[in-house]
Amino acid sequence: MIFKNITIIDECFGERKNVCVGVKDGKIAHIGEYVTGYGEEFDGNGYLLVPAFCSAHSHNSMSLLRGVGTDLPLDKWLNEAIFPEEAKYKAGDYYNGALSSCAEMLKYGVVGCNDMYFCGDSLYRAYNEAGIKVNMSLCVFCFDPNGDFRSQPIYREYEDMFERLGDNNGRIRLDYAIHAEYTNTEKSMTEVAEMAIMHGTGIHVHVSETESEHKACIERHGVTPTGLLEKVGAFNVRLIGAHCVWCTDNDYEIFAKNGAFMASCPTSNLKLGSGIPDYQRALSDGVKVALGTDGVASNNNLNMLKEAKLMALLTKGYNRNPALCKVSDALSAATRTGWLSMGRQNSGLIKVGMDADLAVFDIASVNTKLARNAADTLLYSCDGEAYMTMCDGKVLYKNGEYTTIDIEKLKYGIGE
Repeated sequence: MIFKNITIIDECFGERKNVCVGVKDGKIAHIGEYVTGYGEEFDGNGYLLVPAFCSAHSHNSMSLLRGVGTDLPLDKWLNEAIFPEEAKYKAGDYYNGALSSCAEMLKYGVVGCNDMYFCGDSLYRAYNEAGIKVNMSLCVFCFDPNGDFRSQPIYREYEDMFERLGDNNGRIRLDYAIHAEYTNTEKSMTEVAEMAIMHGTGIHVHVSETESEHKACIERHGVTPTGLLEKVGAFNVRLIGAHCVWCTDNDYEIFAKNGAFMASCPTSNLKLGSGIPDYQRALSDGVKVALGTDGVASNNNLNMLKEAKLMALLTKGYNRNPALCKVSDALSAATRTGWLSMGRQNSGLIKVGMDADLAVFDIASVNTKLARNAADTLLYSCDGEAYMTMCDGKVLYKNGEYTTIDIEKLKYGIGE
């Protein structure tokens, strides 16, 4: 395909107007003047081509729990609303929930995610069918101080999944997940970190999401959740720390010096009353800030543009400085940095040689047509719904239609 005369968000997250972008063999092969030899042509007049979004933290099968536990704080939300409902899940529910989230993500121009959940076989089926890129991580819980991670069923599930994925370098990949400090022991966290080093994977973990969680860890271990993760060796691999709302200056220094990723979920944190991350402090300390949606039970949708807009507005408002968190900072957090958190160096930029993971937005609609700058328009004016979504050069969604998902079958719950 070649996109003709289209406006793009370039590799510096600025705009370029009236360029042609050619896609061939799953890669961006050309950016510049019009050329032939690319097959299908897309008239880009009135459209904006952007890097596809990546959700750095998600629980996609929770799409079946949309709105459950509304107006509860995190501890009650988990223990009184979410965990009892999740206990009823069967394999088909994990599959249907993940596939439903894939459909929603594609609608919003999202083709990559770090998904932390359960039942790897069902998740794999859904992602294999949908055609998106995912780093799955299966939650490890261990409350027994003497418990051995390697003796638990989740260990065997990981080993079976690694065998299925082979070199673990494809469209579907596997990372380890420590659910959180408060659902694990120091021993189990250490063992997971050792396995991640052995398999060469990342670690996905909830970190300092609430003030009470953060303080309780200090009481139990004498250090913050980040300090404990450093102690057990979790920063020796690519680490994705979800939320990080209550991280300290020292915590951010640990993230920065280890090249770790902060996967912030502003909508979820606001809805659950967990707090507002200090984005400016994190960015100025050199932390790699990415964005995620969390699960729809605590967010209600998977619109990454809303997360990016919230990040920018919260930073400006909290610091009372409109010059902070520029458009490029927010868009990078929703795209390039999220892809890097997955270890996918070749996604998240419109640049020759990169994977053709792309989204197209209509900027000729009534709420965008008169805007002066395409990047500003995308962040602050677009409603989030893409016209077209592409992964590795393959169109997965276009103008309300899906090419890999039977959306009518899915909507009526006949995913099996």
